[in-house]
Amino acid sequence: MANYLLFISFLFCALLSLSTQATEPETNTEALATVDKNSTEAQSNNESAIRLSEQQKSQCAQYCSEAKINESYKQQVSDRQNPNSSVGYELVIPEALPPRNRWSDFLPILGKEAREAGYLLPLPFGISLVGLTQEQPFTVSEIGLEIDGQQSEIINDFIDNSISAKNLKVSDTTYNLRFDAWILPFWNVYGIVGKTKGTAELELDVELELPTLLLASAGIGNGLNDKRCTSINLPFQGPAPGHCLVSAEGIPTKLDFHGTVLGYGTTIAGGYGDFFGMFDVNYTEADINIAIEKSTQTVYSTRLGWNGSIGIYQGQIWLGAMKQDIKQQLAISTPGNKVAVLIDQHASSPWNYLIGAQWNITEEWAIIAETNLAFSDRQQFMMQLGYRF
Repeated sequence: MANYLLFISFLFCALLSLSTQATEPETNTEALATVDKNSTEAQSNNESAIRLSEQQKSQCAQYCSEAKINESYKQQVSDRQNPNSSVGYELVIPEALPPRNRWSDFLPILGKEAREAGYLLPLPFGISLVGLTQEQPFTVSEIGLEIDGQQSEIINDFIDNSISAKNLKVSDTTYNLRFDAWILPFWNVYGIVGKTKGTAELELDVELELPTLLLASAGIGNGLNDKRCTSINLPFQGPAPGHCLVSAEGIPTKLDFHGTVLGYGTTIAGGYGDFFGMFDVNYTEADINIAIEKSTQTVYSTRLGWNGSIGIYQGQIWLGAMKQDIKQQLAISTPGNKVAVLIDQHASSPWNYLIGAQWNITEEWAIIAETNLAFSDRQQFMMQLGYRF
């Protein structure tokens, strides 16, 4: 994390320094007149040049050095681009285009200074459709009982190791709508809303004798002896006062679930030349039908990659790592739906390693694909279609 903060501080100071230099009156009116003159001469010779408006002259004066003042405006624009990237503030085509003034140019803050310094920035706002499918093992951290809609610490302390869950594996598919904005050239924030569905598979062993007196002290059920067991749909074992029996052994259990997802996150990113790095953290809550409480998930990820072109492909390629901190409690009902086994679980292999790529179809549209490397315990695949404006 210290390296990320050092990198961000260096980038921020560099942008401020360039901004200060841009305000010094080194490019004077005579230099601007030379630009206009050269532009006119180039057009008379049927070259691909354009006539600059007063606003364009002012913009040019902020980033064109005196050494390049005699070049055509198209060449000046071209020199400021990364020739291996399709993402830029100005689009270079055979006919030169002036800088575009978009309604969204008020973000990111310091974006103008970053562009004038030669940094390539994405458009500030984005909306994306994200599909994610994953399968991973979980570890059971605690097991309890809910009887007739009630939980009792007395009961849960009593059961101890009488209930066990093993071979727990969760598979899910989630579709999210993601809204984001670049607040600073290196800082992005976003929100997430979506739907999830999947299955949890496990083997459950239960062999438990619940004394009727213990149930009575916990306020569970009605009546005495066998009547208390009957009131919660459990078999009775005497003699009086006897026990209520909860028994299940080696039974494969499969739970289907679905629910809604809400969350938010932030990204810190930067680059040097054609290489970039980023760190992302997001928090989501899933309200699923088989959980007593909302499932929470915090995801940390980092990526290092290259930005450029290979043949017709223009975009980014990266390697990364991800950590998922997941906490959730599943509720498994026994026959009669009077007793539910509560399973607290967390991801047994929180880390996995990633490889991904982004194809910049245009400056506005992009497709992202990302998956795990082969030796990761968590198997996942993500596709994202994004539009920036």
